[in-house]
Amino acid sequence: MKKKILKFILPLLILGIGIGGFKYMQATKSKPAPIKVEEQTWVVAVKPVTLSVVSPTITLYGRVESPRTATLRTPTLSLNISTQVTTVAVLEGEQVKKGQILITLEDKDSRLNLKQKQAELMDIDAQIQLEKQRHDSNLKAIKHEQALLKLMQTSVKRLRKLNKQKLSSQASLDEAQQAVERQILTVINRRLEIKNYKAKLKQLEARRSRVLAQRDIANLELVRTQIKAPFTGVIAKVFVAIGDTVRSGDKLLSMYDNAALEVRAQIPSRYQNTVLKALANGYKLQAHSKSMRFQLNRVSGEINLDSGGIDGLFRLTKRGQLLRLGEFITLQLSLPHQSHIVALPFEAVYGMNRIYKLVNGRMKAVKIERIGERSTSKGYSEILVRSPDLQKNDQIIITQLPNAMDGLKVQVSQKPL
Repeated sequence: MKKKILKFILPLLILGIGIGGFKYMQATKSKPAPIKVEEQTWVVAVKPVTLSVVSPTITLYGRVESPRTATLRTPTLSLNISTQVTTVAVLEGEQVKKGQILITLEDKDSRLNLKQKQAELMDIDAQIQLEKQRHDSNLKAIKHEQALLKLMQTSVKRLRKLNKQKLSSQASLDEAQQAVERQILTVINRRLEIKNYKAKLKQLEARRSRVLAQRDIANLELVRTQIKAPFTGVIAKVFVAIGDTVRSGDKLLSMYDNAALEVRAQIPSRYQNTVLKALANGYKLQAHSKSMRFQLNRVSGEINLDSGGIDGLFRLTKRGQLLRLGEFITLQLSLPHQSHIVALPFEAVYGMNRIYKLVNGRMKAVKIERIGERSTSKGYSEILVRSPDLQKNDQIIITQLPNAMDGLKVQVSQKPL
C-alpha cells in the first residue's frame, strides 16, 4: 500500500520541484538594457551657391553633310536604251573642278544621229532658198505673161473684125481664142503661186524649226555622253567601271561640294527656345570642335516626331582639318550670357531637373532649370543650372547618393572638396 502511494506522489513531487526551480530562476535572472535605434547619418560634400553671369555651352553630336550633293546618272538616249562606259577618269575621294570630264559613254550612235539631223537641216535650207528664188521668178514672169495676154486679146479682137469682113477664117479666130484662154489659165496659176508663197515659206520654216530642234537634241545627247562635274567638289562614290553597260537613269557616280559642307546636329528641346530666341535677335551662336570653328547658320524647317529636339545646321568658319561627308563631329555650342546661374558638378544633379540642398542637417529637393555646361580652367566639366529656390551661400549637396530623398539626414564631410 505504501509503495502505491509513493509511486503516485513521487512524480508530482518532481514536477513541483521543477516548476518551483523555473520560477526561482526567472525571478532571479538579470534584465538586459533596452536597445536604442539611432537614425543613420550619411556623409556628404557640399558646395555653396554662387550666382554668376556666364555663357553656357552645350555638347552636340552632329554629322557632316552638304546641301550641294549630286548623283550623276546615265542620260536619256533616243536611239538606244543602253550604252557602254568607255572611260572613267576619276576615282573615289578625288578633287574635281566644275566642267571636268568624269566619265565618257559610247557616242557613235549619237554622232550619226547628229549628222543625219544636220543633213536634214541643210535640205530644208535648200528648199527654202529654192522657194524664194521661185517666188522672185514668178514676180518677174507674171508681168510678161500679163503683157502677152493683152497682146493675144488684141489679136483676137482684130481677127473678129476681119472675120466679119470675110477677110479671115473662123478656124484662125478659134485658135486665137483658145490661145487667150490658155494664157488666162497660166496667169491665174502664176498668181496662185505668188499668193501661196508665204504659206509655203511658213511650212518650210516650221519644218526647219522642227529639224533644228531635233538637231539640237541630237547634239545635246552627244554632249551628254561626256559626264562632266556640275560644280567643284569631291567624288564620293563611283558606281561603274570601263566596259559596263548602263541604261538610262543608272547611277554613274556621286559627288559633293566640299566648300559648302555643314554639320547637322540636334539641339535638345530644353535648349530650343534659347537658341531660336538668340537667332531671332540676330545673335551669332558660335561652336567649336578641336581646331575648327562653326557658326549656327539656320535650323531645320521641321521636327521629326521621334526626335528630342530641333536640328541645327552649322557652317564652317575656320577650317582646321579636311572634313568628309558623313563624318561624325562633337560640337561645343556657346549660348548667350545668362544671369543667376549656379555651376555644379554633374554628380549634384538627379534625373533631369532635381538637386538637393542642405537644410538643418537634412536633404531638401530643389527643382532646377538646366541652362548648359561649361569647362573649368582645370579641364573639368560643370553643369549650369538656375532656380528661384537657390539663394547665395545655400549649401548644395554634390555627393551622389543612391537613396537620396527629401528629409534624409546627412552630415557634411570635413575633407576639402
